[in-house]
Amino acid sequence: MSKKELVSKTAAAAKDELLRLAEESLSVSCHAVPVWHIPGFYFDTAGHQAAKKLMEADAQAAYATALAYRLTGRPDYADKAMELLKGWASINRELADKDGPLVSAYLGAGFLQAAEWIKAYPGWREEDQDQFVYWITTVLLPEWDRIPLRNNWWSWSLYAQLLLYRFLDDQAGFAEEAAHLKEHIDSSLLLTGFIPEETLRGTNSIWYHYFALAPLTAAAKQVLDYTGEDLFRWTSPSGNTIKKALDTLLYYANGRAGEWPYEKGQNVPDPLSSQTWPLDLYEAMSRIYEDPEYDQFVSPYRPIIGNRNKNSGYFQSHAWVFPELL
Repeated sequence: MSKKELVSKTAAAAKDELLRLAEESLSVSCHAVPVWHIPGFYFDTAGHQAAKKLMEADAQAAYATALAYRLTGRPDYADKAMELLKGWASINRELADKDGPLVSAYLGAGFLQAAEWIKAYPGWREEDQDQFVYWITTVLLPEWDRIPLRNNWWSWSLYAQLLLYRFLDDQAGFAEEAAHLKEHIDSSLLLTGFIPEETLRGTNSIWYHYFALAPLTAAAKQVLDYTGEDLFRWTSPSGNTIKKALDTLLYYANGRAGEWPYEKGQNVPDPLSSQTWPLDLYEAMSRIYEDPEYDQFVSPYRPIIGNRNKNSGYFQSHAWVFPELL
């Protein structure tokens, strides 16, 4: 089988998986609450997980149905995505507790991607789009914008904001966040490819490297698609590159976690599957860089679906979900 035929077969299998999930998602009802309390994961793990499920379910359903609409044109898919966006926009008025800014960014990214895919759908009325934008810009955006941390939290904030300004076709706002993204690449990475802030995360350091690079790369893809500027091949003033960071993470994630130079006993997926990290990231990056090592790493597990939260079963975040279809 030729490479072209293999890519086509893989994409067809991914589409089948997406449409299956989209059909299931048609029965999802909105879980929005007026005040969404998301306690810190390391302070109240059970409370954090329970709160997160509310948007996890809806972001997954909106994402799946909107992407299915984009691929098939079926209005019932767009209607479901629209219903879920409207539900949160009309009900939620406040984020509360420590992890609200982070969780709303990495799950809200799914809502914003869904919104982009149904933006031209005739059934999505202008007043409902305006209500969605009002909710994002008055409830979520202020929380994203004032995140003080410059680790994975800021990567997710920048990605969510770029999605928002792209949806609004706000070129000035997009350019400002793209500049912040370049600053973040320059300051958050090392020449060795490690991420200093994430090397301090104990036995979850490899996970946090993935969790920082997934939104960083997804943000770079937004910049590439919207402006044509290629940050994937950009070298920062300090000499940092996204590619070096990806290569460094892959070295350890691909069976060499025991060689991790920081804390030993790293928590990594075992076994790997189409629904575990970091395969979603490297499937997406295999398309960007056409690196044979990336392709070899992901090829046994295709089609790649996305990283599932082991606690809830929903997608944990929305950087690279169904990457083969993007």
